[in-house]
Amino acid sequence: MRRVFLSPCSQRETADLLKQVVCAGGIDAQWLMATGFEPAGAFHVERMSGVAGMAVWKLEGERTYICTYLLVNNQVLFDVVTMLESGMLTTGKSKDSQLLPYAPGSYMQSFTATPPVLYRRHQEGLKTLRQFRNLVPLVGSRAFEEDFSEAMAKQSAYISSLKLWPFRIPWWYFVRRSQRHEKTIAQLEKLNS
Repeated sequence: MRRVFLSPCSQRETADLLKQVVCAGGIDAQWLMATGFEPAGAFHVERMSGVAGMAVWKLEGERTYICTYLLVNNQVLFDVVTMLESGMLTTGKSKDSQLLPYAPGSYMQSFTATPPVLYRRHQEGLKTLRQFRNLVPLVGSRAFEEDFSEAMAKQSAYISSLKLWPFRIPWWYFVRRSQRHEKTIAQLEKLNS
């Protein structure tokens, strides 16, 4: 698997990217501010097929992020990501988020929903992980780029470690992602056991 990495956008590119994300109805800046999220950066995403750019907001005092992805077809997808002691919890909008298995200690749920609903579902997922796995969000001021790079490297290494992983992709694409979409962390944990 190829390693994904970020490069910061210029001020002009950042303004253009944010304009496209907001105009596409991908995110509501007032909701972000009211919820406590602050801009964390805008990036070119290298080696992530179909992604033209990424804008990120960070929740003050936590390593929780709203990541918006501007796709090459001008569609906007978004994830809510919280870094945990063992990995991360990601709550995504697209069922394609469920395509690949996640590295041990990381969790993924996806719903076709608005950012406020995804954020609520994310909070519910964190509560479930705290209750049943004793996992809590990490706090601190680590840069998003570091969290992103570390998570992508861990994910890539995990997938590459799976025997015959390229031959599993059709199953993951046609079956797995649909089975797991619109399910909470609690439901997914039951599915995995």
